Amino acid sequence: MTPRIEPEPYAGCDAAARFLIKARQSGTAGERLPIDLRPQNLGQGFAAQLRTAELLENEHRDPALAWKSALPSADRASTAPIYASTIMQADAGALKMPVVDGKVRIEPEIAFEIKHDLPARHKPYSEAEIDAAIGRARLALEILGCRYARPDDASASELLADHMCSHGLVLGPYLASPDAAPVEMDIAIQVGGEAPQSYAGVHPNKAPKAGLYWLVEFLRGAGRGLKAGQHVITGSYAGYIDVPADKDLKIGFGNLGTLAVRFAG
Repeated sequence: MTPRIEPEPYAGCDAAARFLIKARQSGTAGERLPIDLRPQNLGQGFAAQLRTAELLENEHRDPALAWKSALPSADRASTAPIYASTIMQADAGALKMPVVDGKVRIEPEIAFEIKHDLPARHKPYSEAEIDAAIGRARLALEILGCRYARPDDASASELLADHMCSHGLVLGPYLASPDAAPVEMDIAIQVGGEAPQSYAGVHPNKAPKAGLYWLVEFLRGAGRGLKAGQHVITGSYAGYIDVPADKDLKIGFGNLGTLAVRFAG
């Protein structure tokens, strides 16, 4: 059974969130959270993450307009908000995203667009209610970029506080239907005029909407919800892939279509 994780505020939660916001705004990966500010479990990690979202929206006018969410395990969760300042359209020219050694780290995903609010309430939402709240779906790329210079040294709860290495989101063409998102599809990446490189893509949860269903219940239990116009990505079909900046890229999503993009170096 998929575990339920409750946000668990702790003494260093607000200071941890402010530390991570400062690191986020610097644009440069740095040190881990100070020892006294580090969350000690996933509940505390979620609390620091949600406090970061509150501060970014209320003090920095940068609301969460998307979420990433895959099904959690007992010792790991991969759920986080994605903010307006880092969400871009694929056809918006050369996109500014984190570049390391000339490369941008991407994850090919499907983004489900919410067409009406799913607010906090006492009663759980059914899958049918959530399906009815989905408007459209799009090809998408999650852009990765951790605030820690050495993320491998950080605990699962520290990574969760820092949004699981999520930096931003690129939105591409629409699918014919949200139900068209498959469990398996090949991902083909073409750089400039080179031959495409193909990846055998499989959704990590074996059900593209599973992470969305979990997210709605997680937010409901935390007294929060999803709003119309927000997007939710639910897991990469090919893990992470490093692609070059300053090159025209075409990412093929099986038979669903192609997302064309270029990242600024």
